[in-house]
Amino acid sequence: MRRLSPGTIGLLLGLLASVLWGTVFVAGRYLVDVRGLAPMYVAALRFNIGAAAALTYLVARGRGRSLRLAVREWPLLAALGAIGIFGMGSGVFMSVRYTSSVNSSLICNANPIFIALFAPLIGERVPFVRVLGLLAGVAGCAIIGLGEGDGLGGGNNHLVGCAFATLAAVSWAAYTVLGKGVANRRGGLETAAIALVAGGLLYIPIVAFQGSARALTGTELLLAVYIGVGPSAVSMLAWYKALEYVDANILGPTQYVATLVSTLLGWWLLNEKLGLLFVLGAAAIVLGLWLATKPSSTRRPPGPQQADPQRE
Repeated sequence: MRRLSPGTIGLLLGLLASVLWGTVFVAGRYLVDVRGLAPMYVAALRFNIGAAAALTYLVARGRGRSLRLAVREWPLLAALGAIGIFGMGSGVFMSVRYTSSVNSSLICNANPIFIALFAPLIGERVPFVRVLGLLAGVAGCAIIGLGEGDGLGGGNNHLVGCAFATLAAVSWAAYTVLGKGVANRRGGLETAAIALVAGGLLYIPIVAFQGSARALTGTELLLAVYIGVGPSAVSMLAWYKALEYVDANILGPTQYVATLVSTLLGWWLLNEKLGLLFVLGAAAIVLGLWLATKPSSTRRPPGPQQADPQRE
């Protein structure tokens, strides 16, 4: 059987992460809007469960030494956790308190535009055809959002919700771009796991101050474990692993898929509207994804750019 190219592996990992992320907006809105859990409490559950799952996986795989070596870059990893885990996660769960899961997903997953804007800071080139793909993908997300009309569901202050979603998008773009270097040096899995720990810990004092923690019902616990393991541990590990294979501005557009997933789940589980504009938007997203991830004429190395974890 023909082996997959490094670029294909990177994109498949990005798509896996994005599909799982698409489920966060519906699950998060259910826990916040229907079950009445505080947004920061839900975020704390998500990322601390995710951190525990990620560390358990790496230790079980015998990567404890590489984790210890990666911790040597703790100031940068702590900053990545604060930006990408705490900043992004807070924005997502606050946004679903004020607006629909589709609106939140629409803006959060338009962050490939921000990734492309930040990418030149780390020496990545963004060809014009890739810019066209990014714009087509954003247009597709916007079309899907317009299709919601008055049946948005969720909270009643969409402006505030969209502002929090924008904060999440910018935070995740910075996390992706700034983390590429350390992911290549120390390994994507190790980088993601330590950033999860650093970001997850920031939620604990806030939840304690708010007094928002409470015992969970069986359904709430199952959802909390799911969003901690799937859209957190698995997705974060896959995302930074993908950065070992592809540039940040190529990986970013895979997140447009999350909008499709969250919209379909919102329609199926939360009775959010779905119509012709969804079909048009989905087509634009597929076109944008194809244009934005086309291989450029510049060839990449034949394998991941990961440093030897045994190096000092």
